[in-house]
Amino acid sequence: NGAVADALVTGERGRIPAETTTALQDSGLAHILAISGFNMAIMAGALFGFTRATLALVPVLALRLPLKKIAALAGFIGAIFCLVISGAASPAARAFVMIALMLLALLLDRPALSMRNLALAALVLLLLAPETLLDAGFQMSFAAVVGLMAVFEWYAGWRAAGSQSDPREKPGLARRALRFGGGIVASTVVAGLAVAPLATFHFQKMSQLGLLANLIAVPLFAFYIMPLVLVALIAMPFGLEAMPLLALDQGVQLMLAVAHAVAGIEGAAARVPQMPLAALVSIMLGGLWLALWRQRWRLLGLVGIGAGAKE
Repeated sequence: NGAVADALVTGERGRIPAETTTALQDSGLAHILAISGFNMAIMAGALFGFTRATLALVPVLALRLPLKKIAALAGFIGAIFCLVISGAASPAARAFVMIALMLLALLLDRPALSMRNLALAALVLLLLAPETLLDAGFQMSFAAVVGLMAVFEWYAGWRAAGSQSDPREKPGLARRALRFGGGIVASTVVAGLAVAPLATFHFQKMSQLGLLANLIAVPLFAFYIMPLVLVALIAMPFGLEAMPLLALDQGVQLMLAVAHAVAGIEGAAARVPQMPLAALVSIMLGGLWLALWRQRWRLLGLVGIGAGAKE
């Protein structure tokens, strides 16, 4: 448990037993171990939300200060902290550039979540290190985010076009819980489908029960494990980290239990043959066509995906 907690904070995975690593890979939870967009977004997002909510409790500050911009600066500091403590490894640097551009957009009163910002992040990373274009981590990270961004933009447009309700009306607890669960399912499915061709090409291995594992582990990770990591790091300089670390130990133990249970199911991970390069190129070009266009001819991307899958 300590080795996994160490990996969550610093990205150092050398002490994790091979059996645990295999279980996380087979269950589709290996992405949790990397100091990547998921971890850094939780850290930056938690500081963003906490700062904005805290300042909003003071009427004088709420009425006179740009709380969203101040919260964006707090989130930026959290992202820098993650980058520094992880040693600025490639996945962390990639995540930092994405998140920094999103927070910069908030400071400039521009849309934070957009394909334009994602393209700028890719451009910055490739200008700094062009060779990363051939890196499996780079390809899979951007494939997942492009897929998620495309679905988010489509869903936002669909809701705006079909919404008849009062925007001031707050949804009930049941509806919010349903949206949250549906969001986890949808994001896991979309990201899984986006990276599946690349995982097949690079590793010849696919997790077939990743949806089940992520549906259980992601809420635990986002709302229990990572907040405790943040609390423990804040408490360390004062020698008060014992209690948060004990609670973190229980959370990591439960997450690993989920990973081992799902990985132990027959057929959880499947070996697949090497995908031809032409098939991968066809699928990825079709996926980009489908994700980037907004008109109906975007559906022509399905032709490229189908042609690649057939090969």
